[in-house]
Amino acid sequence: MRRNHNTKGNAALVALLLVIIIVGIAASVMILAGRNSIDETDKYEKDKSSSKGAVTTTATVVTEPEKPKQLDLYSQQASDFKKTSINGFAAQASILIDATSDTALAGNNMDQRIYPASMTKVMTILVACENLNSYDDTYTFKEADLVKPYEQNATMAGFKAGEAVTARDMLYGAILPSGADACIGLANLVAGSETAFVKMMNDRAKELGLKNTNFVNTTGIHDPKHYSSVNDIAVIMKVANHNVTCRNVLNTLDYTTSKTTQNPEGIHLTCLLGGRLAGFYVDKNGNGANDDTAKITGGKTGFTDEAGSCAATLCTDSENEHTYICVIARSSSSNQAITDTVSMYEKYLPGSKAKIPDATTKATTTKAAAAAPAQ
Repeated sequence: MRRNHNTKGNAALVALLLVIIIVGIAASVMILAGRNSIDETDKYEKDKSSSKGAVTTTATVVTEPEKPKQLDLYSQQASDFKKTSINGFAAQASILIDATSDTALAGNNMDQRIYPASMTKVMTILVACENLNSYDDTYTFKEADLVKPYEQNATMAGFKAGEAVTARDMLYGAILPSGADACIGLANLVAGSETAFVKMMNDRAKELGLKNTNFVNTTGIHDPKHYSSVNDIAVIMKVANHNVTCRNVLNTLDYTTSKTTQNPEGIHLTCLLGGRLAGFYVDKNGNGANDDTAKITGGKTGFTDEAGSCAATLCTDSENEHTYICVIARSSSSNQAITDTVSMYEKYLPGSKAKIPDATTKATTTKAAAAAPAQ
């Protein structure tokens, strides 16, 4: 008996499968790039009305999402991956990744839950950048916005009640001086409340596939249910580095906010990380001088009593044009966190000739005057 072939049915099935594959690829790109990247050249404009009262919306700028190369969000361990072993190293969790080749070079306790403290703010500005309509949109601070962070003794950028502050200024305010007020303002501008914004942060964490992260606030103020891991923070840093505005903010040392009635000269913001890095440098070639190709360019520090001292940093090496990310957590002091970070780069960067002793020998620390992070 001859079998009757349904060629039309088969063709329809093939077409449906192709559509599913295309949608899947597009979704993967969006996870990395963000759904609503903004071109600061303001080439495309449209009006938007707002019902948030204190929020002022200017021209909306929406362009095609930034499309970085496809990444495995959790970097695969390099064939010569090393467990962190450095004499005098205090951080209880660490990771160093090559963000260009997407490989983990060294680390320990990488997936152990830690309290991220103000490293949280990298996710705060990432979610804000991906959902803002224009960096010129403003939020007018209310007295109630500032009471809680003051009571929590949180670091503040210096915005005042009644001040209308641009999203751009709040992004820099959240990272450079680690301003809790800036984080609250961004949350209210984007989502209407910190609670709603935190949900967006957790939704984004799920989209990124983070396994050990949950956010309770935008600032990193301690809460037992607010946690992450150095591996997860490295993923957030990697995705933020692919967002043009986030990358610029994370790599800026000084910034002055717009002039307002409340701050007529603007607020001069200086990077906490930059101040702590002063005097330190990555001596990759091992000659003891600050003349190397590898430079720590920026990032975010953090501290609470429960978290200890933390740091998530970006390092570029002009020799191979690679970008590296190091995250350390639960170090013993802010100075030690920088020492730990520099030691990670010096010992585990490819081709490094620095003499960094392992945990069984005497430690040395590279430090010199007048050495600042490259901008």
